[in-house]
Amino acid sequence: MHVIANEFASVTVSVDHEGNDTRLCIVDNNTGHTAYFDALLLETLVWAPESVLRKLLDPSLHRWSAEPGPADPSAPGSPG
Repeated sequence: MHVIANEFASVTVSVDHEGNDTRLCIVDNNTGHTAYFDALLLETLVWAPESVLRKLLDPSLHRWSAEPGPADPSAPGSPG
């Protein structure tokens, strides 16, 4: 496990071998929210244009709303 942090966020990153395939487990150290990223999702992030990634950084999209957002079981990166 590795903690990656700056003045805006703190996450713990580890490799999870419990699923069907190896995946990256990322835990938000402030909220405990956990997301799993398989190889396909990680590769998609690598190839995503910067403009798409910038939109993900907008906290009003999911962090400041009452909607579950990424915690939704159908959301990409969720363990479901």
